[in-house]
Amino acid sequence: MLTLTSIFAYKKIQFFLRLSIYIVLGIVVLVFRSANKRKTRKRMDERTEYMMKHTEKNDEGKYPWEE
Repeated sequence: MLTLTSIFAYKKIQFFLRLSIYIVLGIVVLVFRSANKRKTRKRMDERTEYMMKHTEKNDEGKYPWEE
């Protein structure tokens, strides 16, 4: 155990361990953000499609916000 502690005491090894942890956490965060962005975009598209179907058009075939 003492040898393991002395190995981790070197500055370069500490830097490498911290850097690798930050890189792994950064990749995990980017993956989750990407997945949630896709899911949110899909949900917004579905709700927009639903809104367009259920909104009445005027006599000219335009939606109320197009006038």
